[in-house]
Amino acid sequence: MNGVAKEQRNKAGTAEAELRMWLFIRKDLPMPPGKLAAQAGHGYGTCLWLSNDRDPDLVSMYMSHAQAKIAVSVKNEVELLKCVEACKEGGLVAVAVKDAARTVFDKSTYTVGAVGPCFRKDLPKRVSRLRLFEAWQTQSN
Repeated sequence: MNGVAKEQRNKAGTAEAELRMWLFIRKDLPMPPGKLAAQAGHGYGTCLWLSNDRDPDLVSMYMSHAQAKIAVSVKNEVELLKCVEACKEGGLVAVAVKDAARTVFDKSTYTVGAVGPCFRKDLPKRVSRLRLFEAWQTQSN
């Protein structure tokens, strides 16, 4: 654990009190690593930008500490959109990222969703119960 993350945990007393951002990744939509990285950047970046408009002090606190990011899995597009909507209904900043279909996908496609920065206790149950993302299984040649 780096010094900044350790300091944040010590100030807060627990990792539960740490501001975090979450990324919802579709299990049914394998993407090349570069595409996933770009989509994650869109999700995290947009949430951070929108959050700064709403609550600059929250973003400042997030940026001055560990900047924790958690990647979790959702089954499909329907679950992704439900998670984003549940977060918005709970008053959190959340976005669904729709790829423009310029490189990997044949049509415009929802790839990931993001929420935060926020505390885990503020997440809807639907989101707090999601499992950590594990890479898609690939076929070996």
